[in-house]
Amino acid sequence: MKIKIVSAAVLIGLTSVAAHATTINIRHEYVPEYDGQDQENKDRIEVSHRFANGIGFGVEAKWGSAKGAGPFDELSGNGQQTNISYRYKISDTLTLTPQYKWESGSDKVGHQFNLSLGYKVNDDWSVGFRHRYHYDKLADKTKQNSHYNRWTFSTGYKGIEDWGFGASVDYTFNQESSGPRWKGDKSGFSEVNFTGEYKGFKSGWSPFAEVGMKPYKSGDTYSYKGAQVKSNDSWRPVYKIGAKYSY
Repeated sequence: MKIKIVSAAVLIGLTSVAAHATTINIRHEYVPEYDGQDQENKDRIEVSHRFANGIGFGVEAKWGSAKGAGPFDELSGNGQQTNISYRYKISDTLTLTPQYKWESGSDKVGHQFNLSLGYKVNDDWSVGFRHRYHYDKLADKTKQNSHYNRWTFSTGYKGIEDWGFGASVDYTFNQESSGPRWKGDKSGFSEVNFTGEYKGFKSGWSPFAEVGMKPYKSGDTYSYKGAQVKSNDSWRPVYKIGAKYSY
C-alpha cells in the first residue's frame, strides 16, 4: 500500500509540470578498522528529481560487504529506499520541505517523516535544520518495532569559486525501550560530518568527499533504568567519496 501511495505521488509530479533538475549521486563509504572494530565498506547510488512546482522524488539502491571484508570483496544488497517531498518557498531566503521516505531491507521496513527548514544567510552562507521521525517495522514478529527522533543542524559555504563546503551534526532521541543512545542517556549526538565538493566541471559532474565521525560501543557498561547495559560511548572515523551528475 505504501509503495502505491509513493508511486501515485511521483506520477502526480511527473504529469504536473515540465522537468526542472535531475541528479545522480554515487557514493562509497569506508569505515576503517578502529579500536577492535571491523572495517566497513558500503556503496549507494541515488537518482533524484525536483520539478519547478516544488515536488521532488528520489530512489536509492545500497550495497555493502561483510564487516571486516575489503572494498572489492563480494557485495550484497543493503536495502533500498524511495522518497517524495515538496519544497515550499516561504521567501527568497527561507524554504520549508516536508518529506516521506520509505526504506526496506531483508529484515525490516522503515517509514521516515522529515521536516526541513533552510535559510539563506547571504550569497555565500546558508544554514538548515531537519527534524526526522523514523519508525522501523521488523519482519520478525517476535521482536519489538522501534522508532527514534533525530535533529540535524547544518551549514554550507560557497564563497570560493567552483567549491562548496558544509558541516552537519545529528542529535538522536531514542525511545526508552530501545536503550540508551549515548552512555546512560537515551539521547545524544549520533553523527558529525564535514564535506567538500568541486563544481567547476562543465560536464555536469561534481566530485565530493566527506569526513565524519560516528559512535560505537567500546564494551563498557552503563546504568540505564536500573540495569547495566553496553552503549555507544566512543567515536570512530568515517570517510566517503563520490560524484554527482546533474542535468
